[in-house]
Amino acid sequence: MHAKFRTHEEERKSFFLDSCCFQSLLFRLVFTLFLAMARNFQYYTADEALSKILADNEEEFFGAALSEADEDDIPVNMTHSEGDHGSDVDSEPEELNVQAVAAQFFAEEGPEPEAEVTGAAQEEFRCTCSKNCVDALDKNLVDQTRLNFMDMEKTEQDLVLLGVLEASKFEMDETARGTARRRVRFNYSFAGRGICVSAFRHIYCIGTKRYDNLRKHLEQNGLVPRVHKLKGKKAHNAFSFAAVQNVVQFLKSFAERYGIPHPAPLHGRSAAPPTYLPSAYMKKSIHLMYVQSCREATIDAVGYDVFVNVWKLCMPHLVIASPRTDVCETCQTHRRSIMSTTTDVDKLAATAGFVLHLNMAGKERDYYVQRTVTAKQELASLQAGQVDSLKCVHYTFDFAQNVSLPQLSRQDGPLYFKAPRKVQIFGVNCEALPRQINYLIDECDTIGQDGKSSHGPNAVISLLHHYFEHHGQHEEECFLHADNCSGQNKNRYVCAYLAWRVMTGRHKKITLSFMVTGHTRCLVDGCFGLLKIKFRRSDVYTMPQLAAVVEASAACNHAQVVANSGLEWRSWADFFSVHFKAVKGIRELHHLHFSSSSPGVIAAKKSVDGEEQNINILATSPEALLAAGLPSLLPAGGLSHDRQSYLYKTIRPHVPPEFQDILCPKPVQSASHADSAVESAATSA
Repeated sequence: MHAKFRTHEEERKSFFLDSCCFQSLLFRLVFTLFLAMARNFQYYTADEALSKILADNEEEFFGAALSEADEDDIPVNMTHSEGDHGSDVDSEPEELNVQAVAAQFFAEEGPEPEAEVTGAAQEEFRCTCSKNCVDALDKNLVDQTRLNFMDMEKTEQDLVLLGVLEASKFEMDETARGTARRRVRFNYSFAGRGICVSAFRHIYCIGTKRYDNLRKHLEQNGLVPRVHKLKGKKAHNAFSFAAVQNVVQFLKSFAERYGIPHPAPLHGRSAAPPTYLPSAYMKKSIHLMYVQSCREATIDAVGYDVFVNVWKLCMPHLVIASPRTDVCETCQTHRRSIMSTTTDVDKLAATAGFVLHLNMAGKERDYYVQRTVTAKQELASLQAGQVDSLKCVHYTFDFAQNVSLPQLSRQDGPLYFKAPRKVQIFGVNCEALPRQINYLIDECDTIGQDGKSSHGPNAVISLLHHYFEHHGQHEEECFLHADNCSGQNKNRYVCAYLAWRVMTGRHKKITLSFMVTGHTRCLVDGCFGLLKIKFRRSDVYTMPQLAAVVEASAACNHAQVVANSGLEWRSWADFFSVHFKAVKGIRELHHLHFSSSSPGVIAAKKSVDGEEQNINILATSPEALLAAGLPSLLPAGGLSHDRQSYLYKTIRPHVPPEFQDILCPKPVQSASHADSAVESAATSA
């Protein structure tokens, strides 16, 4: 036990250090956290903060010690009062000299490093000179200077320090002994008082190494900012731009060969339409293929991590399809069969069928890519004067999902539950250029009334015929790709039209191909996707505005408004029903070849490497077909009176006044509607 006859201050310090030693670490931690707060936010001074911490924790510190100590161990000034024996201790101890206690506490812990001493604890700093120049300075001013300096960026700090050093130079060429001065001397000052170098470093919060580096930089370079020696230099492990270009080119080629472009961006995203790679591939396996290609080409290959980073930055739209993203019904059927079978024999049989289907889809995809590449190469040869005519032009045609007018970039909620004016889009893509003509068909300009019969064989053949006559390359031979929709493309009438073209001398050879159902995504779908991106971000009320959106969506997209194109709807189906027969087994055929040397005969194959069979579809003589000329014209169906009334009453309020009479005009009674009204009135009479 400690002696009871020491001075009051000694007793208080002894009690604090001996009884609360188990809490000294906690006290130090709290005090250190406070210093950080004071430096960053300037909430308290050092005296206020230390007093606040002791006041908040005094009961905890002293209460635990008093409960465990004997009364004889407690200093005299902390025992019970005489008139209060047997009761709890309710008299408060005298106020501590917190500065003295903290000074003794930190003295036993050892001095803090010079670089970590903050302005809040400035009283602990002692300069190395004999004059104690820091003691003569205003402590509050020193603290404020330190805090302001620490709030600066490092570059700003360097500029301030370089300026102060430049102003502190001792401009004398000789020493006191009369010899030439070899080193630059500095006379430091602060607030008009001279200070030593240690006080200077303390006030500006810098260590010895940084101080020496700044002096050296000032002597060698003058008053200019410091620049890190590695700035602007290439890292030792960096790859050249050519290596990154090789990665991007490999990914592009890989996507062209194996990728399936999605027609539009995923829902809720504004990025480019994704291109799906088969789910059988992984990034690791694709990187191994890349490394092998680099070895064969004798170029440097990047590592896997760099390969993946370049993929994410430069080709983010190229993704590996999950098995769940496959929309092919045949693929889903095979997967369900594999999962539902129980025996090994059945699983092998189901797997074999699945593999056969995927192999066939892959071959058809390869054929499509081959045809597009060949068309581009031939066009380049024609432009270079190496060939005289085009024989491998490739076209892809399809319908896009219809769009509605008015289109608002910030969709009007009630329009979701209404039926705005519909516009059909039919695209024909010439991959060699590349250029896609997008036919915009208003609801009133289709063959059937109110937009009906807009996707039938008469509409498809009329659009194709107009494209070949006005936008084709006047080639002798061409290749076409389309999807497997029997109502639009894969039917007897489209086949008859292509046979009619070669028989009438418009082409010498035509090959129509269909990819496997569910694996038919191609470049025309990609252009549709770019169109939809621009369309969703625009306000569109009229057909000219829609045409402008199509033109602005991409360099490859061009608009053709059917109402202003001179396109004529014709009754192709009735015409060909007389002169051509149906194609037997057309659903199983994927390649149909038409040649002027075999008029009315189709050279058909079920797969690109399948056996070819000849099918004669001509029902009359070639002379009778040539003498028949062109089919009869079909008028546009227009809008019914009911549809006009609906647009006028329901959609017109959502259209700006200047476009209301264009998009939703006042209903006009058609001749057919007037005749039916008169007939109904006569019947009722």
